[in-house]
Amino acid sequence: MPTPTYLNTLETFGLSVKSILQELEENFPPVNPHPDDPHSLIMYRSGQRSVVEWIQHRITEEQNGY
Repeated sequence: MPTPTYLNTLETFGLSVKSILQELEENFPPVNPHPDDPHSLIMYRSGQRSVVEWIQHRITEEQNGY
């Protein structure tokens, strides 16, 4: 069973969760695929974005006490 990681643990290393999320948003924004994009590129970008969305969801859960 993996050890849980809490978002405020990042602040121990001098990193702000908000600054990291902002940087992720800038680097991996939501992208609408173009019909000419290869399937592999669409899947790759989707995977990148899903990580950003997971972090956003995780922050929301922690703020709401879940």
